[in-house]
Amino acid sequence: MSTTSENDATFVAASIIKSHLKTLRKALRKDAPYTAGEDLAIYYSVDDDHPREINLGNTSENELQDLAAACQKATFGLNQEDVLDETYRKAGKMDLDKFATRLDVLSSGLLAAIRPTIMQGQTEADNKTLIPELYKLNVYGPGSAHEGGELTLEHDETVWTFDSAAKIAESAHPSYSVYVAFYSDVIHTVEPVKSGYRVTLTYNLFLGDEAIHIVTNGGTRVLPDHHPDRLFDNTLRTLLADDQFLPRGGLLGFGLTHRYPIPSDEKHNRIEPLLKLLKGSDARIRSVAEDVGLSTKVKIVYDTYTVGYSYISREDAKDILADDVIKLDDWNDDGYDGTLEEEIERHGVVLSYDSDDENETRVHWVVPFNRRNIAKSRYIGQGNEASMQYVYGSAALFVEVPAVGRGVRAVGHDNDDVGDEDEQEAEEPVGKRRHKKRKTKHPAM
Repeated sequence: MSTTSENDATFVAASIIKSHLKTLRKALRKDAPYTAGEDLAIYYSVDDDHPREINLGNTSENELQDLAAACQKATFGLNQEDVLDETYRKAGKMDLDKFATRLDVLSSGLLAAIRPTIMQGQTEADNKTLIPELYKLNVYGPGSAHEGGELTLEHDETVWTFDSAAKIAESAHPSYSVYVAFYSDVIHTVEPVKSGYRVTLTYNLFLGDEAIHIVTNGGTRVLPDHHPDRLFDNTLRTLLADDQFLPRGGLLGFGLTHRYPIPSDEKHNRIEPLLKLLKGSDARIRSVAEDVGLSTKVKIVYDTYTVGYSYISREDAKDILADDVIKLDDWNDDGYDGTLEEEIERHGVVLSYDSDDENETRVHWVVPFNRRNIAKSRYIGQGNEASMQYVYGSAALFVEVPAVGRGVRAVGHDNDDVGDEDEQEAEEPVGKRRHKKRKTKHPAM
């Protein structure tokens, strides 16, 4: 086993490791939180009760005007109210009871096209399916073939633009539509339509427990514009092959990019089930890491500075990694049970960023730590009078990296030659090493 400390690595080796970590971040940013990619007839009713038909693949401006006129002015949600403000959004809306479409998202292959990306990394994905529910029709106009009306998607401080008009204009097919699918926590905005009409059908997608067998209609299959690349996988394997990288093992940390239900009940504080709920790039991290042979865990990070800010300096503060939401209902803030910081330390391990202390767990943050998924624990604070107080932690995803010579980093990926003592030590998961009391410098996050 290599005993070389990462602190003893040459400047060149350290730079290479830094470059690999940067590539991991870049690979995740490339994975946009959406996926994008023909019976296009719509039947709708108007006030005269005469149903009308419009084929969006071959239509006239008069037909589009009639469709727009049959719509209601579209409202939007603001401060828990439906608001009509055409200076903010000018669009028509048609509810389900007013229209029907021949577009079959199952037989067209549309669901089959988006499923690999939307459900990427979902555990037991083969036994689940996406269930579409038609929600509404919108018309943005006026005009004929439209220009503008891009869909702007914003998530985790990154912005993508989906230009449906440009994609339709690029198509060699006279009858053509485009689609985009994204998660519900992605902020989306329709930019102004400069000319023409923009007609959209909106579906809500739900995760079902039973697989639906999709039979295509023999037409052109829909294919997504991009497929997840293997850049993340290749870079991760390169890091593991470098003996200078976490030679004694450690963690790769990933701030979660999506929001998840964090347990808040003191009786149900386990965070492990969250691993099965990961989506998007969060799920991709888990999936690729497991393909490589690495374990992944969702854990809670507690910053002792925010806990004991009244008497702990930022320099002396520590990050404590806990397997679950810490339960403090039995802890007494009367001074006899020790400080709150000490109680939190008792439930976890100290994360290290620049130390080789064997009692601490070394971590490299690939995706910056964030407070998007907050866990809180309550306790009774003792002041002039007793009151309910809270301690806050944040969930993050961690990939466990074994020491050089162990697990996937063993020569030939075979650990049979390791002695009994080493085998017992190897079975202890990274991040389980308990620590001595020690002050460590807290990095800015």
